[in-house]
Amino acid sequence: MSHDKVTVEDWRAVKKDIAREIERVWLNEPLEITKIRHGIIDSGAGSGQQSFSVLVHLEAYLMLVGADVMYRFLKVSQYENIQLPELVKMTKEFLVGTFNAFEFLTDLGITHMHEMGDRYAAALDLVQTKEEYVELTGTMMTYVIRMHRWVHYIFPWNLGVAFPHADVAKLKSLVASL
Repeated sequence: MSHDKVTVEDWRAVKKDIAREIERVWLNEPLEITKIRHGIIDSGAGSGQQSFSVLVHLEAYLMLVGADVMYRFLKVSQYENIQLPELVKMTKEFLVGTFNAFEFLTDLGITHMHEMGDRYAAALDLVQTKEEYVELTGTMMTYVIRMHRWVHYIFPWNLGVAFPHADVAKLKSLVASL
């Protein structure tokens, strides 16, 4: 299903829809996270019929898109020399341009992300002030960050013990014995 030509009439309605998604996922594990936790990835993503790589990508992309990229756009929106049309253009290029981060997140199992992301991108064209941009983008950022928190919570961090730090002295000894 393609969302390339999404049209919205009111950015505030999109903001309300995103806020409803935030409310849905705020306290209770959303169904899409439960499915991912149990290895059910509707798109079939995950090389070699495994879901670990999906979790790795979700952990990284949700953190990058929300807490890094979207937060930086909110910071940049405060720069006096950056005008709203430039800000909207940069935001759309980074998030849905050549590579649609929201579509990718949906492929990884966050089922509503592509639709919400494309509606957010379309709504950006309707904001009239940088303050409205901040309202809309801040809401979308909150949704992305909240979904990251759920993935972070279910991530199998215990697997890290299989990858201990290397002991430099042992490595030097190994190299010397070759």
